Amino acid sequence: MNRFRYSRTKFWLAIIVALGLTAMVAGLTWMIFTRLGNPNADAITAVAGLVFLAFFSARMALQYFRDDVVLAILPTGINDARWARGLIEWERIKEITLRQRENEFQLDVHLWPVSGSSEILSIDLEALESDVETITSAINIHMPIRNEY
Repeated sequence: MNRFRYSRTKFWLAIIVALGLTAMVAGLTWMIFTRLGNPNADAITAVAGLVFLAFFSARMALQYFRDDVVLAILPTGINDARWARGLIEWERIKEITLRQRENEFQLDVHLWPVSGSSEILSIDLEALESDVETITSAINIHMPIRNEY
C-alpha cells in the first residue's frame, strides 16, 4: 500500500513564482494608473496585487496546510482524492498510460466502458511528493503501465 501527498518543496517554489507574478502584475497596474494620472493608483495597485496573489495561491495553500493523502495505490485499486469518486478497483481499469509533456508527467486511467461510454481519469504526478518512478513502480505491481512519450 503506497500513499502520496502534495510536495512541500514544489509548494514553496510555486509560492515564489506566485510572488514574482504578483509583483509583475502590481508593477504593471501601478504604471498604467500613474500614467493615466489616477490619484488612487497606489490603492488600486495594492488591491490588484492582493487579489491576484490570493487568487493564484489560495488553492495551493489549502493543499499545503491540509496535508492529506492525495493518491493511494492499494491492493484493491487506485484512489485519487482529486477525482472525488472514491476507490477505482483494478477490475474497472482497462489500461493505464503514462504521458510526458516536457518535464511534466501524467497518468491516464482508462476505465472499461459502462453503458456504452468509456471514461479517462487523469492523475497529475507533478505536484506529488514522490518521483514518477516510485509511483509507476507501485502501480506496476498491480497493472502494467503503457508509456506514451
